[in-house]
Amino acid sequence: MDNKYIPPDNDGAVRAFQQTALYTEALWKNEFNRDEKNVRTYTLPEIKSRTVEEWENIERPQLMQQFKDILYGEMPPAPDKLELELLAEKDNALEGLAIRKEFRLHCAMNNGRTFDFDMLLYVPKNAKVPPPVFLGLNFSGNQANTPEDDVLQTRAMNYSYTEPFMTPCTTRCARLDSWNFVEAMKRGYAVATACYSEICPDHLNGLKASVFTLFYDDKDLRSEYEVPFAEQKGGAWKRKVTQIGAWAWGLSRMLDALEKEPLVDAAKAAVLGHSRNGKAAIWAGVCDERFQLVISNNSGCGGASLSRRNFGETLKILFWEKRAWVAGNLVDYVDDPCKLPFDQHQVLGAVAPRYLYVASSSLDDVADPKGEFLSAQAASKVWNLYGKKGLNTTVRPPLDTPIGEEIGYHCKTGKHCITTCDWEQYYNFADKIFKSEGDK
Repeated sequence: MDNKYIPPDNDGAVRAFQQTALYTEALWKNEFNRDEKNVRTYTLPEIKSRTVEEWENIERPQLMQQFKDILYGEMPPAPDKLELELLAEKDNALEGLAIRKEFRLHCAMNNGRTFDFDMLLYVPKNAKVPPPVFLGLNFSGNQANTPEDDVLQTRAMNYSYTEPFMTPCTTRCARLDSWNFVEAMKRGYAVATACYSEICPDHLNGLKASVFTLFYDDKDLRSEYEVPFAEQKGGAWKRKVTQIGAWAWGLSRMLDALEKEPLVDAAKAAVLGHSRNGKAAIWAGVCDERFQLVISNNSGCGGASLSRRNFGETLKILFWEKRAWVAGNLVDYVDDPCKLPFDQHQVLGAVAPRYLYVASSSLDDVADPKGEFLSAQAASKVWNLYGKKGLNTTVRPPLDTPIGEEIGYHCKTGKHCITTCDWEQYYNFADKIFKSEGDK
């Protein structure tokens, strides 16, 4: 296999930090509040706009800058060039249901810098017209998320506290619920996925081997442990780019690629992510208005869940455990999220007037299902500005009961995962957006 990445700089220091994180993670779990009685009183920042014009021209741009400065980091533009290399094609995939294509996306800048990553695409073989497309990132490599054992092995490296960083993603056919390709073909949807750690490795030095090397020098992509104390003193140095931002940027490049693929209708694209990839999907959907539907599956803190609720994972835990995921300026708010000038309902609101779906799991206390629902509910005010309903209810629905029009929501019975039950709701919701009555 073509191993794409070199080991991180100062591998020993990174590993020591990771081992410390593993130890502190156990301690943090003892600090998680799982009792609603212990949730502090808080007041959400108000969505102040009274008209669409105020929202689009004043409030949303101001919020977008705050999101970048404090939480998600800078978002570079598209590369100067993006070319698709077809690595493999199968005309009779998934037992005759699909056409399968495997691409390498080559991103290049005029200054000579390049970066590439691989994308797996399935398209329904019997589609009469180019179908809508779901796209998102996977955790274990493209070959791990399909029932077909001849998919090319992703060049990504495993993320682990304990395993060597150069351990390749070799698992095959193991995460079949996560992507549900067969059912997607039957429902008339194309699906594209790429491995998140090929876009940006998920370790402290991952940014230095990420898509952001197209735009930034190594000194701008350092982890805090690499920066001399003299530079950090007084807040003189704070990292301005994040791994969540890198993953989100990669999602937009996947959409760029799909716009070049005549077998799919890239104008009808849904971006989806689970857990940390759910955070990235939200940020991609906020930054890139080509995505018509944005889906968050158990994205939790820094994703759909309200930061002001001290339930499950908090900003402090997120910041200290997953330092490279978020911007350095977040340190000023982790001790008191109520000082944040925004909360996640405003991030979700920035998707409007397009479509949003937020999904939770009943046993996923860490991601705070109630906080995710409340965030979606509070975000509805922005949809109301556009004359749309949003999620205008203060009552959480029963388990396994989807609700909503422009904003969808459900909380499934189960743990922190994405399953065929979740996908069924996403297909049903997308049907209302992308398909006419004759297509359903």
